[in-house]
Amino acid sequence: MNAIPNLGQFHLNSVDQACIATSRSQVSFQVNLEHDRMNQRILVGLMDENRKRGVAIAIYPATGEVCDLANGGGVIGYLSMSPLLPHESIPCEVLLYKFGHNCVCSVRVQGETFLYPAFMLDDPASLNALVGIESDNPAVNDHSLTWDSPQLSVSEIEQAA
Repeated sequence: MNAIPNLGQFHLNSVDQACIATSRSQVSFQVNLEHDRMNQRILVGLMDENRKRGVAIAIYPATGEVCDLANGGGVIGYLSMSPLLPHESIPCEVLLYKFGHNCVCSVRVQGETFLYPAFMLDDPASLNALVGIESDNPAVNDHSLTWDSPQLSVSEIEQAA
């Protein structure tokens, strides 16, 4: 698997949804993922309703590769503790800071933090918390990905960093 994947290659599951009403907000999505195949990428993200803007990463369990799927960033890093073995919990967090229309993000996988390409998002914005797995037929969920403890939170930020 050398090519950078795209969102269309994943069977996606919407876990939760949040509305960002203020121009200074922090959004956090935390979830524990469990996969059953090392050669299938898994996805975690926060995307707008059209799935055109937001944060989406693909994790390749066999190599620990972490890729940006939404903003053209390609490979954003590698997990130091790889491969990620099947049926072991993978804690993931997407953290998004919104200042006006600008969004600055990071992702954390197994405690390792990766910076994510910044992007623009209109006000007000609605974001879907997503998990998914790479599939030959994304319309059919024929692969095992489980998740637990999903937490999506939105809070207002008093001032910019």
